[in-house]
Amino acid sequence: MTRKERSEAYLQRHGVKINPNLPDIDAAGIKLAEEILRRALSAFLAAQIAVDLAEGNQVEESAKFFTGLLVRFGLEHDLTPTEQRLFAYYDPEAPHTVSPEEASDLTWRMEMCMPLFWACGLLKGELPYPDRPSAIEGLVRMIAGAENLDVLRILTKMRPEEEILDRADLLYRMDWACVDAMIAQEQPSGGLFHDVVMEQHKGINWLIGAYDAEDWDNVKPHT
Repeated sequence: MTRKERSEAYLQRHGVKINPNLPDIDAAGIKLAEEILRRALSAFLAAQIAVDLAEGNQVEESAKFFTGLLVRFGLEHDLTPTEQRLFAYYDPEAPHTVSPEEASDLTWRMEMCMPLFWACGLLKGELPYPDRPSAIEGLVRMIAGAENLDVLRILTKMRPEEEILDRADLLYRMDWACVDAMIAQEQPSGGLFHDVVMEQHKGINWLIGAYDAEDWDNVKPHT
């Protein structure tokens, strides 16, 4: 059975609409574990600041706490331009340019991180079926409790390439079903949660280098 056939069989079992004409996924090459780990951590910590900003919480305190973790892991130079704007809230004198509305959108980047944590083995088991936002409490505890990046490196164990590409193919086809439902002004088939599917699709596209998805701030899902 081909990868496409396995994906379509899975989608059929979950009642997700299938487009048999979709081509195979495009993958330039899976990134190395170290790059995946650093990108996942940087984006995940930034997203936590976005959550507090979007919810009107004490964002300066949040930025201070997550900046401490960023420094602990030596990730200060791994931030994208958008992430730098979120960490700027650590300094009350710095210009703050992220609106609550933009912050609300940026909270979804936590979902972009989930395929990365899964691929490098920090998220155990399978990625849950994307019908609801991901549970992150265990990840937050593990990251906050790590003394340094080496602790997390020890826990990192890359999943096989075939398993990662299988998930990329599945998310690609799930995202198509969500977009198709949106165009038809319907709920996504199979109970899929479109924001979760789309963000995980973007994250895994970056991970496998699909469609030149190198710029984390501007990854496109491509359906």
